[in-house]
Amino acid sequence: MVTVQRAIEAQGIPTTLITLDVEQSSLMRPPRAIHPMQFQFGHSLGKPHDKQTQMKVLMAALEQLTIKQEPGQIHEIHFPSYNQ
Repeated sequence: MVTVQRAIEAQGIPTTLITLDVEQSSLMRPPRAIHPMQFQFGHSLGKPHDKQTQMKVLMAALEQLTIKQEPGQIHEIHFPSYNQ
């Protein structure tokens, strides 16, 4: 996935990876990435039909576009609404 991300970035379009597998993703050193903590695999944006959490995850991912950072940093973010 990071290869696609790098190709898009090479065209001048910034991207943010949303990853649940921090170990694997950190090996690829993505340009920007967030890790929604304690999310189950298959729930990258949150549980099905949980629009509130899904929107929070998307907004957190978009916020990364405004922050200057080094490739390979994966920001762990807790979303309390996911566990409810």
